[in-house]
Order: sequence, then C-alpha cells, then structure tokens
Amino acid sequence: MKRFALLTKAMFLMHIRNRMTLFWNLAFPILILIIYRFVFGEGQVGDTDYMTWVAPGVVVFNILTFGLLSSGTLMVEMREKGILRRLQTSPVPASSLVGSYLLVNVLIGLLQSTLIVSFAVLVFGMPLTWAGVLRAFPMVIVGIVTFVAIGQVISGVAPTAGVAVAVGQVLNFSQMFITDMIMPIQAMPTWLQEAAPYLPAYAVVQLVRPPLLKGQFSSDLGFSLLITTGYIVLATLAAARLFRWSPKA
Repeated sequence: MKRFALLTKAMFLMHIRNRMTLFWNLAFPILILIIYRFVFGEGQVGDTDYMTWVAPGVVVFNILTFGLLSSGTLMVEMREKGILRRLQTSPVPASSLVGSYLLVNVLIGLLQSTLIVSFAVLVFGMPLTWAGVLRAFPMVIVGIVTFVAIGQVISGVAPTAGVAVAVGQVLNFSQMFITDMIMPIQAMPTWLQEAAPYLPAYAVVQLVRPPLLKGQFSSDLGFSLLITTGYIVLATLAAARLFRWSPKA
C-alpha cells in the first residue's frame, strides 16, 4: 500500500508540475467560458440561457481533452524517458501502475470539473442543486474513465509524444462541435444527428448535462451508459494489447 501511495503521489506531481498541462486543463476551459460569454452570452438553447447550457459541455470537453491528449501523451513521454522501463524492473506490480495512473487521472479530472462548474456558478449564475451534483459526480467519473481508456489506445499506437498529440487533437476537435458539447445537436444535419449518439463524447454529455441542469438523469441514461461501457471495454482491451514498456526499436 505504501508503494502504491508513493507511486500515486509521484504521478500526480508529474501532472501538476507540467505547465502546459496546467494551462490547457485548468486555465484554458475558463478562458473558453469567458469567450463564449462575449460571443454567445445572450443566446438561448430551448428555455435555458446559453452559458448555463454550455457549462456542462465545457466540463465534458475538458475531460475529453485531458483523456485524449494529456493522459495519453504522458504515458508516451514516460515510455520515451525510460520511466516505464524502470518501473517494470522495480518491485511495483503492473496492477499498481495501472491503478495509480487511473486514480490520478480521475482525481485531476474531478478537480478540473469542479473548477469549471464553480466558475460558471459564481460568475455566470449557473443554477445548481446538491441533488444534481451528486448525480453528476459518478457520470463525470464514467466520462473520465472512457476518455482515459481511449487515450491509452492512442499512447499504444503512437511511436512518439508528438504523434500522440496529433492523433489526440484530431479525435478531440472532431467531436467538439458535433456532439452537443458546444453547439446544440439540433443545429446539425440530420445524418449527423443520427450518427452522433454513438460517439463517446455525445454519450458522456448526455450523462453529465441533465443532472447539472435539472438535477435529474436523462431518459436515455441506459443507452448512454451502454455506449460508454462499450468504449471503455473495447478501449481497455486494445490498450492492454498495445501497451509497451519501451519505445519501438
């Protein structure tokens, strides 16, 4: 247990000491909210003002970015720097590495999400209930695990950190505007509205937004959980298959 705690602490410090990680995952989402306030602040989505509607979407966008980019790239960097190789030869079992890495990712993802929601409540007056927070909490964790699992597939495929960033950016921004995060799905073409529910980001948005906005789960809760569970299982199996302790020769 002591080794697990030390490993977890070391990985957590690796994340928070990275200035780029701090900017993109803590400062950047706040900047996005401020920009949206100036551009779309007077808009409405149904009977909800845009800033209230978009805040949960920014939460999902942030954990999507963290999972696909920060988490996936960090694993590649650890491989390139020989950290994984040293861990392989240490007494620490592989299960402890996986558990520690996942725990750190969940903690950081929750910290980011708390910061975004708190900012939206304090600055934009986003209404929030404790019932909504309690229901959204496990859904955010599901989202973090989903995106981190996909990020580890990227880390297994990418030969270098640069390639991991490029692949992660493509998958990240390709889902930004078409999965109900930033723009309502109703504004998209019909074929895209029919395809989007099968994308991981859309499913996570449907898990997170209803509790934060209305304090209740979506009527499509079961379907969204099925989609995210499918991605978690498939991505975890693929990541385990592709995992390498050392860079490709």
